[in-house]
Amino acid sequence: MDRGLSVYISASAEMDAECEFIGQTLASVSTTSRATIRRTPEGSNPDLEGLASSQIYIILLGTDLLAPIGVEWEAARQAGLATLGFRNAEAAPSPAMTDFLRRQRFEWHEYRTPAEFRLKLERTLLQRLLDETPGTGLDLTAVEQIAVRLKELEGEEAEDEGPAEERRGAGSGGIILPRP
Repeated sequence: MDRGLSVYISASAEMDAECEFIGQTLASVSTTSRATIRRTPEGSNPDLEGLASSQIYIILLGTDLLAPIGVEWEAARQAGLATLGFRNAEAAPSPAMTDFLRRQRFEWHEYRTPAEFRLKLERTLLQRLLDETPGTGLDLTAVEQIAVRLKELEGEEAEDEGPAEERRGAGSGGIILPRP
């Protein structure tokens, strides 16, 4: 059986809304392929096995860098995973976060509002999925759905408010199964 797409998200609890949108985005484009989402375990050791089996690593930064996010970051870098990093520019960074950002040579996608995050995340993630194909485990139908969605996004502006935030349980990790 095809294992499908696997995404690992490093994020603290304050980033739940952003994690939710990642899950919704993947569910909307992987209607014919299986997708697995893993997330930083709250208050425990990182899931390094889950991280190593992922094709894409997403790190979300808010106010503070909590354990084990730093360990996950280093493991993803060492494994050479395709990495996307998003940072809430409105969050006042803790000293640990400031130090982490200063030490990393990485191009962060900064956002100020949930609508701006949605737009940047969707465009960046979907483009990365296409760039990493065929290694993402997505079937041809899913790749075509992604290409169509990216075409739709080309005309949209960052100021567009987008859909209202609607949480439906996709932010904590899980498995997205293809529709029958």
